Amino acid sequence: MNNQTVATNWRTKKRKRRWKNWGLLLLIMFVLFGVFPKAGVYAYFFDRGSYQDKYLDSETIVTDLDELSPKTKELAIRFLERCAEEGLPVKITETYRSQERQNKLYEQGRTQPGAVVTWTKNSRHTDRRAFDICKQGSDPYGDEEFFRRCAEIGREVGLSPGYYWKEHPDKPHYELKSWWL
Repeated sequence: MNNQTVATNWRTKKRKRRWKNWGLLLLIMFVLFGVFPKAGVYAYFFDRGSYQDKYLDSETIVTDLDELSPKTKELAIRFLERCAEEGLPVKITETYRSQERQNKLYEQGRTQPGAVVTWTKNSRHTDRRAFDICKQGSDPYGDEEFFRRCAEIGREVGLSPGYYWKEHPDKPHYELKSWWL
């Protein structure tokens, strides 16, 4: 093999490598700007908001939508509007929850008296990305059709309803869709 052939082969390999690198860069850009925004990644990682920790005790039940992260609040409002259009009488029962309150709820039914109400100490309520609902009226948790229809609407607006969870289903729970779901 002569020197000219070696140089040509080297240039060809370098050119192929350059195109391969550009292709990889384009793929990364597509994923970052095309896929991630639709999957809620930006909202999940960069939707922090600024809050004053005024609910630090374990007794306070917060129902204020302003205590949710900006994206979660936006989706909650859209969810409530769609439910109202469908004639579903939704009531928000809890939004933000302090870690102290979450720990207390976790102990309920385990080391403290009462029924088990949560399966985790790491709730999306504590990072302002979840809210719970019930049906307004005399039987707030008994109407299965109400919760099924609300869950459908929740999915439509971009929330992750606990109604559909395989392990530990939670009919009243809605959260900002996680980026890996």
